[in-house]
Amino acid sequence: FTETDPPNFTFRQNNCSFYSGTKALGEEVLAGAPNCYIWRLRIPFNNVDNPRNYLTKVMRYDRLLEARNSLSQLDEFVQACLSCWQRRVPFGTYNVTNPGSITTHEVVELIQKSGVIQKKFAFFRDEAEFMRLAAKTPRSNCVLDTTKLQQTGIVMTEVHEAVAQALREWQR
Repeated sequence: FTETDPPNFTFRQNNCSFYSGTKALGEEVLAGAPNCYIWRLRIPFNNVDNPRNYLTKVMRYDRLLEARNSLSQLDEFVQACLSCWQRRVPFGTYNVTNPGSITTHEVVELIQKSGVIQKKFAFFRDEAEFMRLAAKTPRSNCVLDTTKLQQTGIVMTEVHEAVAQALREWQR
């Protein structure tokens, strides 16, 4: 998805979580507003063990759903947003995620390789089983294009390397 693609996980399509729906409505309200940034975060993580950290969630869930997604390393996300402001890049919407995409299996492989946790990870057979047995609200999976941000000269670490680095520096 690029910054110009309309959200497809919204209240208007009746297929979303409250969180995703409010994000989409927020973008609608701000569309065309002068002197405004919309910085899109996607599945935040860093090197600190915390219940809100994606890596912590992967390590603690009993079963995982295989999906391909964009991720945002939290510290890099904040720095990229500040850099947009400091460099006076054109106002607008920016996908602020680590370049590339990563699957749940690839994250698990990096966790196992890091030695942060010794665990046998189990996966749902498919999304239907996940929705039937575990999900409380619908989940979105997507890959965001970071070309627009990169063209401003603001570059974040490739997603696999960013995850590996967070695991190398893991703090309990």
